[in-house]
Amino acid sequence: MPHNSPGFLRINSSDANVDLRLISIEEGEDLRQRVLRPGQPDWRFPFLPQAEFFHMGAFHGQQLISVVSLLEEEVVGDSTNGAAAWRLRGMATVPEMQNRGIGGLLLEHGVAEVINRYGSLVWCYGRTSADQFYQSHGFQPHGEIFDIEGAGLHALYIRPLGNGLQRKTRSA
Repeated sequence: MPHNSPGFLRINSSDANVDLRLISIEEGEDLRQRVLRPGQPDWRFPFLPQAEFFHMGAFHGQQLISVVSLLEEEVVGDSTNGAAAWRLRGMATVPEMQNRGIGGLLLEHGVAEVINRYGSLVWCYGRTSADQFYQSHGFQPHGEIFDIEGAGLHALYIRPLGNGLQRKTRSA
């Protein structure tokens, strides 16, 4: 994608020069499999959205180093008072680039896009091993911890966006 295309953003940090942009689901498949399900080469990201969605990637040079997907989806089993909920899914950063703030930058730009699309909260089933990361980005754990076979312990995390927007009907 050219640098002046919609969805492109260049971030310069002390650790890395990173380009953030919208990507296709196919662009992130290999990275997700290697990071989220190592040792399971046949695993594919189970993504079958029923509503609006987008995928974002962070690139260091030409290499995809971090991915995230967000889709409009209600929180399962939780009353959010009609909030326009978006689910965070499949977030992964290559191990050699973790703990440099790249995943956090990508997450925050994804959240900004959700706000642009009138979302009022973001939620996910996050690995408990990443609890500090989620809480440092405004997510709070809810309910009981549970195990996802092959992926480990998870919790429901919710981040209200505080923009006060409720679900809007899109005009034709």
